[in-house]
Amino acid sequence: MHNKDNPSDSKKKSTKSKTNEKESGRIIDINVADFKGHPLYSLLIETAKSNPLFAGNAGYAQNYILPKNPKITAKELASKLSITVGEALAILDGREAV
Repeated sequence: MHNKDNPSDSKKKSTKSKTNEKESGRIIDINVADFKGHPLYSLLIETAKSNPLFAGNAGYAQNYILPKNPKITAKELASKLSITVGEALAILDGREAV
C-alpha cells in the first residue's frame, strides 16, 4: 500500500526518475577528425539529413552563421540552431563536401 504523504515513497520515485535521465548530446565535445573515421559516422549523417528540418537549418547555417564564423565547432552550431550535435556535424560535413 502506497501512502502519498509518506516522504520515503516520494524520495524513491524521484531517485528512480533521475537514474533514467539521459545526458544531452549538446554537452559533448567531439573531435570531428577522429569521429569521421568511425563506422557509424555515415549512418549519423544519413539520419541527420533525413530530418525534415535539416535543409532549412543547413541553409540558414550556410547563409548566415558560417560566413561570419567559418571555424565554428559542431557544439557551437548546435547551440545556435537548437539542434543536436549530430545534425550540426552533418551541416558542417556538407560544407566541407562542397
